[in-house]
Amino acid sequence: MATKRDNHEIGSQGGGIGGTRPSFSAHFLTTESYSAEYVVLRGWRQGTFTSVTAYLYAVDGSNEPTGSALATSQTITGSSISLDPTVTDITFTFGTPYLVSDATQYAIVVTVVGGNQSHNWFDWFIDNGGGYRRGVFFTSGGWSMFSNKSHWFQVWGSDPTRTINLSSPTDTDTGIVLEPLLQWTIDGGGAEAGDLLDIYLRKDDSNFTGDDLLSGLVDATLNSDLQIVGGLTYNSTYYWQVQAASSTDGELTSSTIYSFTTLVFAPPAVSIDGGGNPTGLNNMVTLKRIVVAADNKIFFET
Repeated sequence: MATKRDNHEIGSQGGGIGGTRPSFSAHFLTTESYSAEYVVLRGWRQGTFTSVTAYLYAVDGSNEPTGSALATSQTITGSSISLDPTVTDITFTFGTPYLVSDATQYAIVVTVVGGNQSHNWFDWFIDNGGGYRRGVFFTSGGWSMFSNKSHWFQVWGSDPTRTINLSSPTDTDTGIVLEPLLQWTIDGGGAEAGDLLDIYLRKDDSNFTGDDLLSGLVDATLNSDLQIVGGLTYNSTYYWQVQAASSTDGELTSSTIYSFTTLVFAPPAVSIDGGGNPTGLNNMVTLKRIVVAADNKIFFET
């Protein structure tokens, strides 16, 4: 569930976006790593404009938004925003959440379409109380400093979903030795203290029971593999999964189920086709008994 992660909740009217200043940005420094899902901005509408959209951007060394948008919200029609003097807290939800890093600066960029300088714009509330904030930039072909303060904003997000991914053996792999090394990774932030894993392995199907548990609880911060030391048979299919037994944040997701097939046991054999040109039949036989007769004839039993 999303909770409020970063914010600056000070602001009064000002910071009109539209016309010659179609985009504004407000910068913030993250206090943790999380999956940013939406931003809430405070303001009202002056006159009429077509629409407004919010974005999340990286920030370059010049303190300006850079590159392509990391996340993009829905487009909100201008007519749906309350007119001055009615203040509105507007939620801009990103189509795809973005995983922000801890102690990293990002920019919330707001773009208005169809506004003009004849008081047809979106007023994004700005802090006019003095003192340095993270800064506000506007663009009209290039980014320029508008204020050293900041707009009113909230960034809402959730703890990043961490997923166990199986890496080796790969799914449906064949020719696996009887003592394979099972390996996995944890994506979305890696292993954390309190992550405990259950590793299951079962022959022929994936209907795991307690009998298929390979060991006791595995500490994910100390282990990312498990060596099988016996019990597997040749030419057999096995299914395995690493399950999240517990985690401190409750956000660790179990892996999918993979399968692999062990190698085929091939006993020693000889060819009965002296020409080395098989006819399409299996020409490999296992010798059980050889008898040599007095007339130099050789008889063999298969």
